[in-house]
Amino acid sequence: MARLLQDPSKLHPSEWYAANKMQRASTESQKSRQRRVGIDLVHDEVEQELLKEVEVLQGIIALLGRTLEQANEQIRRNRSAKYDLDMDLKDKFTALTIDDYCASLTNDTPHIIYADNAMKLKGNFVSPEDWIDFSNINVEKADKQRNNSLALKALIDGILSQIANDMRRQCEMVNNAFRNRVKEVKDAKHKLETLLAMVMDETASQEKNIAALKKAIADKEAPVKVAQTRLEARNHRPNVELCYDTVHSSLMNEVQEITKNIQRLKGALAQAQTELKGLSRRQLSLEEEIKVKENTLYIDEVLCMQMRESVCINSY
Repeated sequence: MARLLQDPSKLHPSEWYAANKMQRASTESQKSRQRRVGIDLVHDEVEQELLKEVEVLQGIIALLGRTLEQANEQIRRNRSAKYDLDMDLKDKFTALTIDDYCASLTNDTPHIIYADNAMKLKGNFVSPEDWIDFSNINVEKADKQRNNSLALKALIDGILSQIANDMRRQCEMVNNAFRNRVKEVKDAKHKLETLLAMVMDETASQEKNIAALKKAIADKEAPVKVAQTRLEARNHRPNVELCYDTVHSSLMNEVQEITKNIQRLKGALAQAQTELKGLSRRQLSLEEEIKVKENTLYIDEVLCMQMRESVCINSY
């Protein structure tokens, strides 16, 4: 107890250090989380608990400061009481040495002298009662300060125990909020990745569909050219031979049917290409959302949670 109150720096260094380190971790976590982007830059449960933690720690640090001031004042009083006791003890030791010397004097002691002035009272003589009261007051003052020190020590022990519990409780609240948030973000990221895989599969399928449509259109070009070439050639039949016969009618129908199929295929191709562009936009959007989640996970799980692991709150 005496050693504790003689050195204020040893009053509560671990709690002071832990509170300041925890406050720095909270502040740095808040700053790091400001680097979240997009929809993830939200005032979530983690933010709420971090704000509470900063508030709790500010109160703790202020309380530790007031407690330290009380301890320093008590140390000053203890030293004052100790000084009075030391001076009283020193004077009594001197007086005892003089009285021992006087008691040892006899008629045969050499160097004894006449001292005419010894009969005159010198200095401020006090009565035996005042002499006893002076020492009693010093002892009572020292005893009072000792009891005050013990009471303050008990108070400090209680404060440090409560502080450790409050810090540990709030720290766990923040850590739980972080763990829950990380799980939520990981689940959301997994869903986005699953959806991205589906989009990429649809994209690949649509690209194959487009390639098939383009081939089908290309495959129709030769037959329509043949039919049109035949019609063009038959249009040069002479005189009465230029007859709209069954062959000509069939060729006309063939050209119309092939042209209609080509237009239908081109319509399907245009629609497929539009859908492919939509899938590409959706893919880019999903990839961007996944990057947002990855950024959030890096901030919360790597920067913040790993930094908080270094905070150690000892039981008191």
